[in-house]
Amino acid sequence: SPKLQAGAVVTATGTGEVLGLLGDKHARYNGFNRALDANRPIGSLIKPAIYLSALSQPDKYNLASLLTDQAFKIEFQDGQTWSPQNFDHKVHGDIPLHQALSKSYNLSTARLGLELGIPAVHDTLQKLGIKKALNPYPSLFLGAQSLSPFEVSQFYQTIASNGFNMPLRAIREVTDNQGETLSRYPFEIEQVISPEATFLVHHALQDVMRSGTGR
Repeated sequence: SPKLQAGAVVTATGTGEVLGLLGDKHARYNGFNRALDANRPIGSLIKPAIYLSALSQPDKYNLASLLTDQAFKIEFQDGQTWSPQNFDHKVHGDIPLHQALSKSYNLSTARLGLELGIPAVHDTLQKLGIKKALNPYPSLFLGAQSLSPFEVSQFYQTIASNGFNMPLRAIREVTDNQGETLSRYPFEIEQVISPEATFLVHHALQDVMRSGTGR
């Protein structure tokens, strides 16, 4: 369709280097850069951060922990209510944590987020590399948070790198016309999420493709 647009970011898992960045479906278009500046609600892309928050507490949660996938409603002080639904408009009862993630169930994910608390999920997102102000409401758990493709790449980079945060970089160094280095942008790395929790999320995300929504 001529109306469809795209933005894409490709990074190297081990270094955080930006290998490719596309801001428009026409590669040489010099206008609005969707990869950097198109902020959209990220929806279910946020869910691994919630499950990371849980699995970082191994005394409370593991892949077999039972979560409740049942409807609920929250009423706020201003009288507004929030009552999420699953995509299939069904409920699934008590299900293991890994299934809730692989099937991308909204109800069990939102209930888990409420158990963990918004501050815990905020903390995980910030550790993963999100620097902007975050949605302070429970709708955050289902992706009511606008990010650019570049920002999403940053926090998935940390997940893909086994919990090591490495700021994305597109420049290694700047040199003069004689090849002398004027400034250098060194590789930075920091372990921000336990490798055990990250491994478990990797396993569950593989289930997304084996038997979940990605199948």
